[in-house]
Amino acid sequence: MSADATPLLAPWLHALASLEKGQNVSLVMVVEHSGSVPGVTGTHVVVSESGIVGTVGGGAAEQALVEQARTHRGEPELVHFRHTPGEGGTLCSGLQIFAIILLSQNDQSTVQNIVDTLSEHRTGSIQVSSSGLSFTPGNTAPHSFVEEGDSWTYSGPVGLEDTLYIIGGGHVSLALSRVMSALPFKIIVLDDRESLPTMAANRWAHEVRVVDMERLADHVGEGRRSWAVIMTFGHEHDREALASLLGKELAYLGLMGSQAKVRHLLAQLRAADAPVELLQRVHAPVGLPIGSHTPEEIAISIAAEIIAERNGIEDPCPRSSSN
Repeated sequence: MSADATPLLAPWLHALASLEKGQNVSLVMVVEHSGSVPGVTGTHVVVSESGIVGTVGGGAAEQALVEQARTHRGEPELVHFRHTPGEGGTLCSGLQIFAIILLSQNDQSTVQNIVDTLSEHRTGSIQVSSSGLSFTPGNTAPHSFVEEGDSWTYSGPVGLEDTLYIIGGGHVSLALSRVMSALPFKIIVLDDRESLPTMAANRWAHEVRVVDMERLADHVGEGRRSWAVIMTFGHEHDREALASLLGKELAYLGLMGSQAKVRHLLAQLRAADAPVELLQRVHAPVGLPIGSHTPEEIAISIAAEIIAERNGIEDPCPRSSSN
């Protein structure tokens, strides 16, 4: 398995390699959850004779499920695991339903299809049920679990549904690409400088494009799955980039800079009759105010804010100080 395999791809690469060796391979997946639990619906781990890759949240539940998966040789089954505060030292409270599926040589082509889809940064829908594992490349399906007697079915998305556009390819862009590469986002870096060393060094972004900034809006997709952060090399470039993206329908639009720079830039756009309601939705200065200074610290603050926004956490930290 490649050392550069992403958290999404690594379990499936492990499953494929183990099947090719003729080993026993089990897939453990969270097909439903409720309450405060360590592994949410869709998380999964692959258990084989070669090792364990992935996670369903860790702790006592994962340990118990991994041990059960090691010896599982029958039909697909469900395991209900209720977390009770105080038991096993945990403070979690809620329910996880796990599916355990023994993969066979007949599943090798399905696993290969998942690997190919993830390797090519495409998406699809996975289904695990009392009948086994199946996969459909293309459009994603929302998480869905149905249990009726002995019959049950889970379906859910596979791949990178969300795309993060990083406008600017400098040092913070490089650090943010590295941080976000561990999260389920397709990363696209856009800059107009062809010979920028940090663009050439960026091996974490899925795409690094040299573009005409006057046509920036053409390179940024719209919708609730599109996220954008502006961090170009100058005030004027930031203003132009923000003006071009301001009217786009995005899940998130952030602007890096000091409080003073942000105030000045937003005032310029207001003076140019930019709609106030659009300016108010801009996360500026971008990132949670954690006193960050280095590119790596700034990248973590931005990633944290994006995660909070994606998880529906409103105003996780008051903006009383600059980044």
